[in-house]
Amino acid sequence: MLAPEVPIETPIPAEPALMDQYGTAFRPKLLVVRPGQPVDFKNSEDVLHNVHVIDAETRETEFNVATPVVGAYRHVFEREGAYDVSCNIHPSMAAFVIVTAAPFVAVADSQGNFDLEAIPEGTYDVRVWNLDPKRGSERTITIDAAMQSLTLTDS
Repeated sequence: MLAPEVPIETPIPAEPALMDQYGTAFRPKLLVVRPGQPVDFKNSEDVLHNVHVIDAETRETEFNVATPVVGAYRHVFEREGAYDVSCNIHPSMAAFVIVTAAPFVAVADSQGNFDLEAIPEGTYDVRVWNLDPKRGSERTITIDAAMQSLTLTDS
């Protein structure tokens, strides 16, 4: 996540983000959204599921609803943070929602690679989130006119 030190006006996406339930799994396993952006929790299976979302820091339940067969539930996260997502009916189902106001976000692929493009010049706080809190990191970087994108590869 890249958060500019000087705020940048970036509209919240009007299109809802989607976390689907199929194959007895949440897909994607990690979803990143902005505060105020709608999120659809969809059930694409002919099996009853539920969506139980807990604030990872406070351990308070954000919501716990059934998602009927081939149905959906829409929720709008208002607060930044990390949220654990589970299905009480199928304990093996787990996922995460990260809610951030940072306008530049990328999710790394399975090798740890990602791209961020069209980043305006400026100084940014960079935060890397990881399931293992010991592997996350934060730092400050400056992007100048010669560097309008950020690419990270694990090689």
